Amino acid sequence: MMKFLKILAPALLALAGLPSLASAQDVATSPAPLNHSSFAPGPCAVEVAADERIDCGWLSVPESRSRPDSRMIRLPVMILRSRAEHPAPDPVIFLNGGPGNSTLTGQRSGKSNPFLTSRDQVLLEPRGARLAQPFLDCPDINAAKGEVAAGRLRGAAAATRLEATAAACRAALVAAGADLNGYTSAETADDLEDLRVAIGAPQVNLYGLSYGTRLALTMARRHPASVRAMVLDSVLPPEVNYDEAASANVWRALNRVFDGCAVDPVCARAWPDLQRDFAGLIARADRRPLPVTVSGGAVEVRGAQVVEAIAGMLGDQERTALIPRAIGEAAAGRYDLLTEWVGRAQSPSTFAWGLRLSVWCAEEVPFEDAALVQSQAFASRGLGGLDGRAATPALCRIWNVAPADAGENTPVRSDIPTLILAGEYDPNTPPAWARGLLANMPNAMVVELPGRGHGASFNACGGRLAFDFINDPTHPPSPVCAAKLAGADFGLSVRRQTAP
Repeated sequence: MMKFLKILAPALLALAGLPSLASAQDVATSPAPLNHSSFAPGPCAVEVAADERIDCGWLSVPESRSRPDSRMIRLPVMILRSRAEHPAPDPVIFLNGGPGNSTLTGQRSGKSNPFLTSRDQVLLEPRGARLAQPFLDCPDINAAKGEVAAGRLRGAAAATRLEATAAACRAALVAAGADLNGYTSAETADDLEDLRVAIGAPQVNLYGLSYGTRLALTMARRHPASVRAMVLDSVLPPEVNYDEAASANVWRALNRVFDGCAVDPVCARAWPDLQRDFAGLIARADRRPLPVTVSGGAVEVRGAQVVEAIAGMLGDQERTALIPRAIGEAAAGRYDLLTEWVGRAQSPSTFAWGLRLSVWCAEEVPFEDAALVQSQAFASRGLGGLDGRAATPALCRIWNVAPADAGENTPVRSDIPTLILAGEYDPNTPPAWARGLLANMPNAMVVELPGRGHGASFNACGGRLAFDFINDPTHPPSPVCAAKLAGADFGLSVRRQTAP
């Protein structure tokens, strides 16, 4: 289920902006001392629009700042220039989900970016991600994850294969010279600080999505004076133990749907016990794969594939409203809608698993209850054995990186102005995690968006809230648009005969 921590990044970039940084050509590029960070202008790592002001370059940083003899690694940078004649001096830096996603891949234009009306936007490829040098690629893990998603690899066989591929990938990366202990949120936060200094920005605004919110909070902990304001979308606080609640978070979101149907007279008449229908469907699929044919490849649709497909619709307002129909029809042996959704869930895994495991095995797994984590994938959880964990204790024993300092697993205390956005149906990072930040962040506010899921700002209201807040973080933005959101209309499941 952690795949949902990445899916909205490209679209959300259109909602973020950055202030005016010094032009890349104006940044000093004299050689830096050994083991010190430096920035050099250069060609963009991806193709960008030729008719826009976009500057690029490379940030060179130590792979591990704790080692005096650390090698230097290179991270591509993209700066989308503001359309303002006199841009604000504090850019917006967008922090992607993951960990393990590329930030620059797919980014080529800032024409639809509202933040560029007043400030620049800066994108930094995370260390270890696809366009970084080195790229901590583990293609065999991605291939195995694809087999798991398609239902062709399950249970003990899946665990054995994933552990074998992780061992082989680790050996290959270490043989190529990688120091896997250098790939942490703290090191990436220090990369962001080095970039801020290099581009001459007095402060930056951070716009984080999912794991990117944890990275933003780490930056706020380590370099508080450098951060003017933060927007945290679908928050993953450092103190929560994600893998211990993987199943509970999915159930929370599904129960919102079941309850929403139960209190909608039209939906309730059509499916008076939707939760029972769902449980029966999952149990039947676990006994024998459903007769569902997905174009593009063989998929064994068992309980886990049904849950993955349905959970993938949470937050898409119209498709969320159609979840009762998808369950009810499938329970009655009609699979048209479910077939479409299962197909959508078969997108290939593209994480940089070397980066993902280094971060997670240092910062999360050492502080989690291993027995509780292990139980999250049990079929007895009622989710078909769906494994929503980011990494398992067994994988982390193989990856063998040093655990982070215990302080990295504690709440961040900060008075930085912060807007926290949460989606009602988020199956990964529930709104309660967002509200939990308020105890230690006196200048933060939470807005929960009805009908939305992971990536709560991916809509007109969320985008406007983020835009208004970055422009003036001294005044909380009006949450009226969120109060006016209608949420999911479950009666649509009865009124609509086909998927949108």
